[in-house]
Amino acid sequence: MKTTLLLLIFTGIVSALLAWSPVVPPAAAADMSLDQMIENAKTKADHEAIAKHYEDDAKTYQAKAEEHKKMEASYRIMSQDKAKLTAFVAHCKKLVTKYEELVKEDLELAKLHHQFAAQSAQ
Repeated sequence: MKTTLLLLIFTGIVSALLAWSPVVPPAAAADMSLDQMIENAKTKADHEAIAKHYEDDAKTYQAKAEEHKKMEASYRIMSQDKAKLTAFVAHCKKLVTKYEELVKEDLELAKLHHQFAAQSAQ
């Protein structure tokens, strides 16, 4: 029983450390940097590529939010020493909020670039 609790706490700590690593959109490292894409954006295709970049990031952030919602639920059902687990639950809630805000922001930027694409020349 004690071993199981220690294993769960260890897993939580490792998950927390991974979640605290810098939030870097995965597509930002590929090919051209986002700022270069934005600086060079002139055509409809350029703006659509930027919009896709933001949409892909939003999907990644949404997946992270869902992952932390599940982790929060898992922590909540742990029966032993709930007082010590409060920090884990709070951590997950904070990250869910953060990732959901990033999803909203990225989708708004994608929407704006779709609008730029509609106004741009081919």
